Amino acid sequence: MADIFVSYSRSDRARVAPLVAALEAEGWSVWWDPAIVPGQQFDRMIADELERARAVLVVWTTDSVESRWVRGEARDGADRGILVPVQFGPTRLPIDFAHSTRRASTTPET
Repeated sequence: MADIFVSYSRSDRARVAPLVAALEAEGWSVWWDPAIVPGQQFDRMIADELERARAVLVVWTTDSVESRWVRGEARDGADRGILVPVQFGPTRLPIDFAHSTRRASTTPET
């Protein structure tokens, strides 16, 4: 069981990897889809990991808002009261998540 389940669009993997690394460096256990082993039933594994997670961190991007998987995982986290939404860059969020998301800067502030 991981502390944090990370939901994101695979097209954003390179942008999400540093966030996962930072969480792990702080001592959190993190599950995200690179943990899927070829040949596994990915939908069952995702459901199991999502159910066991203590927090669901959803990374909203222009690609992830279009993913039914990301929306479903976000809905599960919201329904359980464990959703931690993060927004990378400007994007129009799904209406039911638009007021609960913090925007993350991907560049250092000066």
